[in-house]
Amino acid sequence: MSAKRPNCEAVYDAADFWIESALKSDDSMFTPGTPIWSEKWLGEARTRFLDKLDALKGGDLFAKLPAVLAGSPPEVYQLMGEALYVSYLILWKSAMGQEKKIERVNEVLGWSPNPISLPDDLHDGLESGIMAPGQVAFKANLAVVVDFAERWKKNGSDTSLLDRDDPKAPWRFQEFVEEFTTLAKRMPLLHFAHPDYFEAIAAVYKNAVAKAPKFQRCITKPTNNVDCRLYQIRAALEPKYGEGFDFIEPPVGPLWRDG
Repeated sequence: MSAKRPNCEAVYDAADFWIESALKSDDSMFTPGTPIWSEKWLGEARTRFLDKLDALKGGDLFAKLPAVLAGSPPEVYQLMGEALYVSYLILWKSAMGQEKKIERVNEVLGWSPNPISLPDDLHDGLESGIMAPGQVAFKANLAVVVDFAERWKKNGSDTSLLDRDDPKAPWRFQEFVEEFTTLAKRMPLLHFAHPDYFEAIAAVYKNAVAKAPKFQRCITKPTNNVDCRLYQIRAALEPKYGEGFDFIEPPVGPLWRDG
């Protein structure tokens, strides 16, 4: 069973690479062997970026980043470039095209006193995206990637929560993420970490699908956990509609939209 978006293999490959590089170790996506996603540099990113978010309200956040990051060590610039790359994996191509995503990642990397470029073999990950325009915001996504990774490192980096062979791991991972962010912001993290368990749809759709009268018979283990209810619904519908069906588009979308 899988909730992965079809034809988005490059996105999921890139997300898996981030999980291996950044969450299961302190490595780098862009320069493997360099400790970029470490507690030290994530702490620097919190001080220079996350702690200043309230002061950055309004206007174009990207335009404000050079001043916010001015004077940072090269590792912080690279960390922010890699975090921006991860945040862009989410954005549907109609919200921002691949060329623009690559350009912006390289721009952040270019601000560093030791500039590097986005590796060519990671370009494909920015081609499609997995969420429709308007569902995710640049500021929220970039912040939540950095915030999550920093808290992950501070709390021991329990990689057992990322074990896709353990059926309990997704729900334990959800409990960890829920401690510090909202459903709308945590959704991409849940989906990327455990795409067989968590949907790549916005919170408003999750709630609507989980409450749909036609789907209540699919929920054999009642729970208040929306994601757990959706998991049961997908399991029940998949034999008829196939692996990876879309809850938003036909043929499944009309089933709950029409009551």
